[in-house]
Amino acid sequence: MNQTRTQLLFAGALVIFAIATRVIFNALHVYNFNAVMAAGLFAGAYLGSRRMGFVIPLLAMLATDVAIGFYDWRLMAFVYASIGLAFVIGRFYAKDRTLPRFVGSVLGGSALFFLVTNGAVWLLAEGAIYPKTIAGLAECYTAGLPFYRNTLLGDLLWSTVLFGSYELLRLKAPKRVAITQ
Repeated sequence: MNQTRTQLLFAGALVIFAIATRVIFNALHVYNFNAVMAAGLFAGAYLGSRRMGFVIPLLAMLATDVAIGFYDWRLMAFVYASIGLAFVIGRFYAKDRTLPRFVGSVLGGSALFFLVTNGAVWLLAEGAIYPKTIAGLAECYTAGLPFYRNTLLGDLLWSTVLFGSYELLRLKAPKRVAITQ
């Protein structure tokens, strides 16, 4: 099988995996415990095609938002931008694939998503949900902590599953599972 076809199949599998985890855990009301960020990190770290890799988490988000429901387009822009940055963080990890860099990449992606999206909620919320003060911003971040817990746990679990499985397969059959280049 040629390299481009292998990458396309792998990209499709990542998208389907990310979609499945988001739909399943949203249906269970366990919000943000999904593999979307992990798929973006993995695509950035291992997928040779940058364009394809960048699209993976965004396509998974769009497909699930179609099923789950859309929300304020301005907030969606911040969410999608944060998810898109997962690919960039994955590229950073790829430069030096070590355990500390892996953990830092996953934790950094989770923290970035939390900070950007909750900051956007505070900034864009209309009415008196969160006052446009430092106290209102702190209240918004505090209210987001349960979602951050799920984001962090999901990102750690799904990234470990994706990265760990791939590395184990590469050790067992390096020529059969190569998706880079």
